Amino acid sequence: MGANQNSSALKNVGSAAQPVMQGASIHHIDQLMVNTDTHIGNARVTSVAQQVLNYDPEAMIWQDSPSLAVMLSNVLKWVILFIVWLAAVAYFAHAPVPVAPASTPETVAETTKPVKKNSQGKHSKSKSADVVSSHIDETAKTSSKMSDQELTRFGIIAVGILVFFFKALGLIKRALSLRSIRYSMTSQRLKIESGIFSKTSNIYELHVLGSGQMSTPFFMGLFGRSNLYVSGLWLVGIRNAEAVRDLIRNAGQIEASRVDKARFR
Repeated sequence: MGANQNSSALKNVGSAAQPVMQGASIHHIDQLMVNTDTHIGNARVTSVAQQVLNYDPEAMIWQDSPSLAVMLSNVLKWVILFIVWLAAVAYFAHAPVPVAPASTPETVAETTKPVKKNSQGKHSKSKSADVVSSHIDETAKTSSKMSDQELTRFGIIAVGILVFFFKALGLIKRALSLRSIRYSMTSQRLKIESGIFSKTSNIYELHVLGSGQMSTPFFMGLFGRSNLYVSGLWLVGIRNAEAVRDLIRNAGQIEASRVDKARFR
């Protein structure tokens, strides 16, 4: 009876110890083979060692990219200017154009009528010359007005097309440039990537960055975006700028203490 109890107890102990042995299995550092031996000898590590090796001391803590809301105020300004330009073009397009007076038969007869010789021959000849001269002057003035108005209309249209065409190209380039920017922050560094075709990457240590200044323009605030200025760096159009500022400060303090400890080892 006692022998049976002892054997059953040994079985229970063995079954209870089995998970412990499995959890305490070790890996050979070269062959990575599972070994049930609990002894840690030379070139042997426990299973926790793999977790230590996989541990990343520089974990990613924040990522974001600028919003196109940064451009909203500038775009609205140029939209207003474009509407004003269209109104000016429409006004000049529908403005009445001065028409040169047509030569009527009476006018022609009056100007080409032969001068009668009488006691006042000199005065009649002078009067006819004045009529012809005034008619010519009026026609010249009307033609001049027509040419000036047409030149003004053409100048407004041409200048407007050039200005708005190049401005539209600039806005498109700015939008693509904003969408190409990537902000990423680890527990040690701040990384800023930019570039449409050629990429540029700038990395800044958090422990050397100072305090930040946050600004929220009106139109950006409507979309929940803000600008953050930290030690000469602009992080534009980001979400939760206040939380990002605190992350930079706290992570920078932790990194500074780590650097100081490593320096005095």
